[in-house]
Amino acid sequence: MMRWLGRLAALLVAAVLLLAMQWTTPLYDEMIASIPARGQIGDTVAARKFTIRIETIQFARQLRFEAYGKEEVRDTSGLWAVVTATLAARSETTMVNDAYWEGPAGLLYSHSNRLSGVRPLLTDALLQPGLPRRGWFIFEIREDQARGATFVAPNPGLNPLDSVVRVALGAGSGGAALPILDSLDLNRTPGAME
Repeated sequence: MMRWLGRLAALLVAAVLLLAMQWTTPLYDEMIASIPARGQIGDTVAARKFTIRIETIQFARQLRFEAYGKEEVRDTSGLWAVVTATLAARSETTMVNDAYWEGPAGLLYSHSNRLSGVRPLLTDALLQPGLPRRGWFIFEIREDQARGATFVAPNPGLNPLDSVVRVALGAGSGGAALPILDSLDLNRTPGAME
């Protein structure tokens, strides 16, 4: 009888240990997830291959810019979010192929592809070590996704086990009105020079 109780106790202890291991073991997606590097506007945030410092954000309902020798105008039903930033490669030539505006509701907005000819867009810019580049990431977003947003680069789903920059883009839903310009001329905006 004692032998049987000893075996039952050992079996129960083993079952509890296995159950505890199952509950505490992370899922595969969590084990290979990207490693976030977090910061605020004005901070220099370092990922494995690059650093970024987001300087300003401007919102507008219309963008004006010169491309290929003529003035272009782009309207949107939401808002244009123009993020001025400085990027620098850390130790090897690299590119930041994608960047996202993550709204407070979790909606992800990719950089706009409707701005062909705008200089200096930072998406797909070739970065060399020791040569920082200043320019813009430009997004089309819904107006209700402007406050409490996060800048994310590169795509966390495509870079397992690599670092991903997450920069908080300001306070939550405060009482102050959001500064929205009717029209923003990119040729006369700080950040226009590389």
